[in-house]
Amino acid sequence: MKKIFALLLTAGFFCAGSAAEYDVQKLVLKNGAVIEGNVLKLDGKSAYAEIPGTENINIAAPGVTFVCSIMPQYDARKGKDNEIMDSYFSKKNTPFTLCRWAGILSTRVVNKKTGKYHIERTFKLPKAGVWTHVAFVFEPVKEKADTWKQSFYVNGKKCYEKESSNLSPKTGNGLVELGKGWGKTWMFTGKMTDIHVEQKALTSQEIAALYAKSKASR
Repeated sequence: MKKIFALLLTAGFFCAGSAAEYDVQKLVLKNGAVIEGNVLKLDGKSAYAEIPGTENINIAAPGVTFVCSIMPQYDARKGKDNEIMDSYFSKKNTPFTLCRWAGILSTRVVNKKTGKYHIERTFKLPKAGVWTHVAFVFEPVKEKADTWKQSFYVNGKKCYEKESSNLSPKTGNGLVELGKGWGKTWMFTGKMTDIHVEQKALTSQEIAALYAKSKASR
């Protein structure tokens, strides 16, 4: 059994509950991104990473979950710490990002019907230098047409949940990117690990289990 588990690890990911955990060593590094141990380090200037094989991850259906442990780093170039805009997950050529914006966890999705950004914000994140486990779940509400539920988790606990009606999320077939948003002001400065992306809406119990074995819980 131990040999089988080791083989799954070296293949690039393994199933934790029902989540796909991506091996940091398999990431495609861009513009000076660095891996030390099992941690991705990004400089907030131009460095980012891509997750290979995620072209078909779709934020529109049937639901999607993004999870990681992050340690933001204060960057004097960007002014006060609570004004920093750090992108954690984004999708290449797709107007979607999960980020820290003005000191809070935030997501942006473009509504195909209106062409406008749909923004949700919640929970003031810990200060720089602290490992924090972050999870975001985006899923359709089956009983209601064009209605989506967004849930945010910090350190294994749900801190926000909201249903939004008349929403038709725009998507695309680009790779999932780490640390890269829209423009240089959205580049992440700090460290990332415990990276999961799953084409389904994970439950609160599954996310709590991921946090329990994450770097942020130690």
